[in-house]
Amino acid sequence: MLGLILVSLTTFFIFVYITVFYLPIIAMKDEHEGILLARKQLKFLSRLILRSLGVKLRVIYKDRKSVNELDRKKGIIYVCNHQSNFDIPAIITALHMDVGFVAKQEMKSWPFFNLWMKKSRCVFLDRSNPRAGIKSIQESVALIKKGYPIVIFPEGERSLTGEIGVFKKGSFKLATETNGVIVPITLKGTYDIQRRGRWVMKRNQKVTVVIDKPVHVDRLSREEIKNLSVTIRQTIIENYNKINS
Repeated sequence: MLGLILVSLTTFFIFVYITVFYLPIIAMKDEHEGILLARKQLKFLSRLILRSLGVKLRVIYKDRKSVNELDRKKGIIYVCNHQSNFDIPAIITALHMDVGFVAKQEMKSWPFFNLWMKKSRCVFLDRSNPRAGIKSIQESVALIKKGYPIVIFPEGERSLTGEIGVFKKGSFKLATETNGVIVPITLKGTYDIQRRGRWVMKRNQKVTVVIDKPVHVDRLSREEIKNLSVTIRQTIIENYNKINS
C-alpha cells in the first residue's frame, strides 16, 4: 500500500509540473521536436516512478557500440518480454535512446502516463478488434520509417507467472515490413513489483534489463525471417535464465 501511495503522489505532482510547463512548449514546436521533447519528459517521469518505489535498476548492454551506431531512419524495433505494468517505465529509464511503445488499448485511459504516451506517439493496440489492430500496426510501421524507435511486447499480455510466453508472429510485422533492425530486450524483476491482476506493489526490488545485439532483418535469409519470432524469443529466454535472481 505504501508503494501505491508513493507512486500515486509522485506521478500526480510530476504530471502537473510537466503538463503546466512543457505542454505549451511542445505545442509551439514542429512535430519532430515535439515528439522528442515529449519522450524526454516521459523518461523523466519514468525515472521518478522507479525511484519512488526504490527500484534497483541494472542495465546490461551486450554491445553498446553497435546499438549506438544504429541508423534511426532504417527503422529500430525493440522487442521485449512482458512482466508487469512497470515494464514501460523500466525500459524507458534503461535505454539511452528515446522510444515509443505499442501498448494495450486500456493504457489510453490511464491517468498521468497516458497523456505523455500520446504526445510521445505511442500506439495503442486493441487486440479484441482485428481491423483496429491492423491499423495500429500500420501506424507503428509508419512511425518506425520516420525514424522513431518503437518497443513492442510480442507476448501480447503480461505474464501470469513471470515466465516468458509464446511470441505472436504478427508482432514481427513491424520488422519485416520496415526491413529494419530488431534489438532484443530481456526484462526481469518488474513481475516482483506488481503482478498481473493485483494492486499491491512491492518496494526495493531488483530489476535487470539486458539489451542484446541488433538483428538486421535485411541481412537475414528467407528462412531466418520466417523463424524470427522463435529465434528472438530464444535469445530473450537465454538472457532471462542467466540473470541472477
